[in-house]
Amino acid sequence: MKKVLTVLFLLVLVASGFFAYKKFFSKKETIKVLETAKVIRGKIRNIINATAIVKTQVNAYVKVGARATGTIQEMNVDIGDHVKKGQLIAVIDQREIKKEIKKAEARYKEAVAKLENIKKVYPAKIKEAKEKLKEAQANYNFALWKYNREKKLLKEEFTTEENYQIAKKELERKKAQLDAAKATLQKLKREYETYLKEARQNVKFAKEELEKQKVRLTYTLIYSPIDGVVSKIAARKGETVVAGLQVANLITILDPTKLEVRIYTDETDIGKVKPGQKVLYFVDAYPDKVFKGVISSIYPEPVVKQNIVYYMSIVKVKPEYTKYLKPEMTVYAKIITGEKDNALLIPNEALRYERGKEYVYKIVNGKPVKTYIKTGWMDEKYTEVLSGLKEGDIIAVKVIVPKKTKELR
Repeated sequence: MKKVLTVLFLLVLVASGFFAYKKFFSKKETIKVLETAKVIRGKIRNIINATAIVKTQVNAYVKVGARATGTIQEMNVDIGDHVKKGQLIAVIDQREIKKEIKKAEARYKEAVAKLENIKKVYPAKIKEAKEKLKEAQANYNFALWKYNREKKLLKEEFTTEENYQIAKKELERKKAQLDAAKATLQKLKREYETYLKEARQNVKFAKEELEKQKVRLTYTLIYSPIDGVVSKIAARKGETVVAGLQVANLITILDPTKLEVRIYTDETDIGKVKPGQKVLYFVDAYPDKVFKGVISSIYPEPVVKQNIVYYMSIVKVKPEYTKYLKPEMTVYAKIITGEKDNALLIPNEALRYERGKEYVYKIVNGKPVKTYIKTGWMDEKYTEVLSGLKEGDIIAVKVIVPKKTKELR
């Protein structure tokens, strides 16, 4: 019994000594500061982080149609091929149209030849008619002089009635010849004018028909209207294309330079986003490359993903970026909704939270003192301080906090 009491006494003595040591001799744990920084003034940007995706623009696709009906004789491209503007990509059967062109050429040549013949023949006929009219006029004038002479001589009885009647009949005959010559000349002039007008019209119509057939021939030659990549082919070599009321779609070409970034902006942030704001965005394929853009528009229709409402903010991709970015790439975007100069700033790492309040460890006389602050904007590096600190204050950035000290980062 005595031994048991002795052991109990020793245990009580050891426990009392341990608690006395912990109370009077152990060191009290304190916050250790590893890195500090000054409160400074500078520029800060208000940034909204959002995910996005690269998409082709609405007008990035060009559908190349065929206005000619016939069998495809040549198909010079395949899906994925790069094409240049003006490159011949397909040929449709030309035989029927070429026959029509030959017929139209023959009709045109015939019309031109007829016009040239009229231009050549009728001026000669008119010239000849004018000469005959001139001769008939001279003959008439002579007959008239002779008639007047015989008439005068008859009054003076120096000639006979018979000679007078002969002169009168000759005058009437020459008058008839003169009238006929005038009528012939007028007729030739009218014919020349009419036939010339008709022939010129025929030449015009024949030429228009020839041009029409030549245009039809161009419909059989399909050229690329832009630089791009063939994304779809509706018909292959040997297949028949039928052009009806609508142009038959033959080939679809994608302009790879017409891309856009569609940013999924949360409904809680969309009120801060406006067209014209700057955007920085990144893709996993090029983690060290920063792409820059501007919000061009905001789609009014929402997009619901996992019960979260988003609105599309659109950024047009610069042409020089298209050699890196491809459709459907995932994008990480930062929308800059505002900028402030001369703002009071602290590093983001220095900011801490406690029950919804924000605080930092301010260095006072070499020791960290918990200081509650009010903050404003936050970007990738800095947080704006609205109250609680002043420029030049030293704050802790990296610290080691004892385990029993409860805080949230």
